[in-house]
Amino acid sequence: MRSIARLVFTSSLALSALAFTACGSTDNAGSDGGNSCQSGETRCDGDAYQECSGGTFENSSICAGSTVCSESLGCVECRPEDAQACVGDTVHTCNTDGTLGGAVQECAEGQCFGGSCGGGGNCDGNATELIYVVDDASNFMSFDPTQLVPGGAPFTTIGTLNCPAGTPLGGGIGAATPFSMSVDRNGTAWVLYNSGELFHVSTTDASCQATSWPVGNGGFELFGMGFVSDTPGSDAETLFISGGDALDLVGGNLGSINPTNLALTTLGVLPAAEQSPELTGTGDAKLYGYFPGATSTFVANLDKTNAMRGESWNATSLEGGASAWAFAHWGGKFYIFATSGLLFPTNAVYELDPATGMNTTVINSSAFRVVGAGVSTCAPTQID
Repeated sequence: MRSIARLVFTSSLALSALAFTACGSTDNAGSDGGNSCQSGETRCDGDAYQECSGGTFENSSICAGSTVCSESLGCVECRPEDAQACVGDTVHTCNTDGTLGGAVQECAEGQCFGGSCGGGGNCDGNATELIYVVDDASNFMSFDPTQLVPGGAPFTTIGTLNCPAGTPLGGGIGAATPFSMSVDRNGTAWVLYNSGELFHVSTTDASCQATSWPVGNGGFELFGMGFVSDTPGSDAETLFISGGDALDLVGGNLGSINPTNLALTTLGVLPAAEQSPELTGTGDAKLYGYFPGATSTFVANLDKTNAMRGESWNATSLEGGASAWAFAHWGGKFYIFATSGLLFPTNAVYELDPATGMNTTVINSSAFRVVGAGVSTCAPTQID
C-alpha cells in the first residue's frame, strides 16, 4: 500500500532518494536491524520467543506444533492479547495465562479465522477474496494469491484510473499519479495521489470519486494506508496512515482516520528504518508495517495506539533500497510488491510467511510498478 515511487513524480528526487539509500545512511536505521534492547525486554520474531541478553535479543525458545508466540508469556496455546483463538472450526476464549478457554462459537467449515467466524461484517463480493493494486501508470488491478501457480494469472486488470487529481506536491512535474491505497469492507478502494488528494475508487469499474480529505491535514501530505478492524471479527474498522512531509522519504508518524468523517488522530513516531513503511491490516485487529531497505528490510506488527514496533520478521533485502513498494496481508501471509535496482529496476512480488519466517520470490519480474495495494479486513486471515 505505499507508493514511493513515492517521489516518482519528480525523477531527480527519486534518484536522490535511491542514492541516499545506496550510500548506506544510518540516520534512521541501526546496524543491528532493530535487534538492540534493554534488560527485561521480550519479543516474538516469527515463531521464536526472544529475551534481551547483553543488549541484544536472543532466541529463548521456538514455538512448535500448535503453540504460538506471545510477547509477554512465550510459547502458549493462544495469545491472551487476541482474546479468542480458533481450534479447527471452533472459536475458543483465550485465558490470561495463554491456555485455551471454553468454546464460544462454531463456525462454518473452514471459516474460523483469527479467533472469529469469517471476519464478520458487511463484506462485499470479491473484497473478501482478493488483493487490489494500482501501479504508477494508473492501472487498477486485482491480485489473486491463489493464482500463483504455473500457468496462473494473478493480476487481472479492472480499469485505468482517471481521478481528477491536481499537481504533485513538492514541486513535481507532470500529472499527479497514484501514491498509495487501501480497501474498506464495502469493497471501496481509497487511493492517495502524490498531489495529496484522496479518492474513493470502485473495485468493480475503477471509477473515481473525490473525498473531502484536506491536503496536508495534520502534516500528513503523503502516506501509506491500511484498514484494520477495531476488534477481532468486528465490522467496525479504522484507516491507519504512515508518513508525513512529501519531501521526506524516511520517518514520519503513524495516524488514524475515522472512515465516516475523515477525522484525523496522530498516534506516534514511526519506528526507525531505512525507508518509511507501507501498512496493511487484518480482520483480527492487527496492524503491520513493511519497512523496505537495502540492508535491513522487515515487516513489523505496530501498536495501534503509539506506533511502537512489536513482533517482526526479516524480509527480502532490496538492491539499493526500494523506489516503489506496497504490501497486503492475505490468508496468513504477506504479499510484498517492490521495485528495486539502481540501474535496471525490477518489479518483483514476494511472499513472507510469518509462521515460518520464509521469504519466497513468487514473481521475479512483473510488468507493473505497483505503488499501492489494498485488502479488505473481510479477507481471510488464515488459509490451510
